[in-house]
Amino acid sequence: MSFIDDDGLRRNVEDTRENWSEHVESWLTDDQYTFDSESADVLDVHTGVTPERIGDRYGVSPNKTIDRTGGTTQAQALLEEFTDRLGAYPSSISAPEDARSGTSQLSPYFRFGCLSIRQAYQKVAAEIGHKRGKEAYISRLYWNRHYNQKLADWSGWMDTAVNPIMEDFHEESHNPEYVTAWKEGATGYPLVDASMRCLQETGWLNFRMRAMCASFFSDLLQQPWQIGADHFYYHLLDADPAINYCQWQLHAGADGTNLMQIYNPRKQVRDNDPDGTFIKKWVPELSGLPAEHLDRPEKTPLHIQADAGVSIGDDYPRPIVEYEAARKSIVAKIESIRDKAKKALSHPEVRRRVSLAQRAETTGTDQMPDVDELQDESTTTSGGQASLSDYS
Repeated sequence: MSFIDDDGLRRNVEDTRENWSEHVESWLTDDQYTFDSESADVLDVHTGVTPERIGDRYGVSPNKTIDRTGGTTQAQALLEEFTDRLGAYPSSISAPEDARSGTSQLSPYFRFGCLSIRQAYQKVAAEIGHKRGKEAYISRLYWNRHYNQKLADWSGWMDTAVNPIMEDFHEESHNPEYVTAWKEGATGYPLVDASMRCLQETGWLNFRMRAMCASFFSDLLQQPWQIGADHFYYHLLDADPAINYCQWQLHAGADGTNLMQIYNPRKQVRDNDPDGTFIKKWVPELSGLPAEHLDRPEKTPLHIQADAGVSIGDDYPRPIVEYEAARKSIVAKIESIRDKAKKALSHPEVRRRVSLAQRAETTGTDQMPDVDELQDESTTTSGGQASLSDYS
């Protein structure tokens, strides 16, 4: 019997980052493991475990509408279908409704081991044509391994700010009412609310909507990123610990390298749901409102609200924060610690956590930003290297 545990990550070496791109490239292009049904007896194991028994034992019940089937056979069928429409992939990534049919939808199958990153890579790489679609998708497969390597190197990504200056950054502004409104999709920002309700109902959101909701929670509401990350992890069908928690830290600015990526939830409506298809599906209170008012429903004239059968403030909440004021507040808060955060990045351990060269030259994407671009002069105390405790 052979146990296969190779996943393309580097472990048990002095420097996991050394020649990382070459290592992953080699793993992705290496021969796949094949299963020989003649070499081993295949036994059916009947555990007696059923969804009903789990529900009775642990007091849980299904609360999601899941329109997909698990398993390797289904994963391979989805991969085959996706390669037939690779050309449309780049234009389908951002809009939440388009993404449900335009992206691969393979992330839950990667998460549960029904399909490997290598299988998807080799299938897509072998396709003829669709250069932009191939490069865009393959870059995301490298991105998957990139963040999993980061978590393998430092498990703190799941609960500790990678930059110690950013630890407890929003502790004083924690507001349980804001958290509840965000989780329930009742913030007064239609695309945020539609996304959060969709997440809770289906367990899936496209990347841009995940990023927008994370930015809204961490930046505009100024809530601790760990709460939001845990909520996503609980609900996502494809809840990969590395991708979920690393991305939450980055969108919350907890690394200290990208402190100003604040999504404008109104602009996201205009850019990615201009006709309101996604919003009206998940926020039916606004289904009668003309699409041109969905970026700021609270500004809709009263006679149009009446014609649409909705009263903003009664049937649908007004914004829990005002965007311009919230943005101004977080910018000022970030500026107050920017220099300290950048200085902390000069510590070798912090720098190592944050930076990992990502394959870019053959995927057509930019490299991940390197800490060197933002680093202050080396921090020293008493003529020597600073301790991490100096930044706490």
